[in-house]
Amino acid sequence: MNYDVGAEMIAGRLSRPAFDEATARGELTAIATDLRCDAVRISGEDPDRLATAARIAHELGMAVYLSPVRGNLREAEALAYVAETAELAEQLRATGEVVFVAGLEATLFQHGFFPGDTTLDRITLASRPVRLLLGMLRTGDPHKRLNAYLAKAVAVIRERFGGPVTYASGSWERVDWTPFDLVGVNLYRSAKNRTKYRQLLRDCTRHGKPVILTEFGCCTYRGAADRGGMGWAALDRSTTPARLADGIVRDETEQATELAELLAIYREEPVDGAFVFTWASYLYPWDDRPEHNLDTAGYGVVAALPDGTWRPKEAYAVLASARV
Repeated sequence: MNYDVGAEMIAGRLSRPAFDEATARGELTAIATDLRCDAVRISGEDPDRLATAARIAHELGMAVYLSPVRGNLREAEALAYVAETAELAEQLRATGEVVFVAGLEATLFQHGFFPGDTTLDRITLASRPVRLLLGMLRTGDPHKRLNAYLAKAVAVIRERFGGPVTYASGSWERVDWTPFDLVGVNLYRSAKNRTKYRQLLRDCTRHGKPVILTEFGCCTYRGAADRGGMGWAALDRSTTPARLADGIVRDETEQATELAELLAIYREEPVDGAFVFTWASYLYPWDDRPEHNLDTAGYGVVAALPDGTWRPKEAYAVLASARV
């Protein structure tokens, strides 16, 4: 399970504004007991929040994939942040199993790879292949720069952290996995890759290392399974308050069915671990007005309610009953 403690990956949008130990303990207890997860990927920016959640997860018997993320950094800033959080990860090894996740889809969330001043600029560019290709012709091969950066990052991590290291790659990123212990990929199924999804999973094994799906999931509306990792775009934040785009109809069964089908595939294919994205989408809170119920465009298996509590969706029951 992916568990967010809060990060500002897009300027002005902290993914989890409120965080406290008691709430985290309750949520992580549900992940460990109701959903029977033996590992949790804890993502976020603040080291104190990361440490709090990780220690709770260890108390509950879960392995921790520690995934420190801070958006829109340049290389020197990113390496300094990696160094700081690798030291934290080493400290956390005293309380349980830790895997360090050395970044998230850096071509989108960091400077220096895809053209663009902001994360949204780069996401927009990546969704327009012709413009992306033209940008790459101007700036050179982004994957070569990405692998040079990742090699530096892993070297920094190894100096400070003695456990396994992976990276949460985008499926489009051509990562050199040589310096890593585990292959990590965010691999959402969508209309574009549905017929070849199993082959994409098998392709991940060619590196000769365990394969971890650092993210997979589905939003909560009709047609969301076809949109895969772009399902969140069914939201219009240009209005106040934000609302769902026209034509979006809530459908918890679609999310639950997609997760059930994917879990069945992973049991049959060479996948060593998989993390559902995500426990809750805190920036997509529940609203009783359907057009303003942002949870519909969120990936959470529980809905984040306005009072700080949560409500399980149909997908929650699917995960709770899944054969592990």
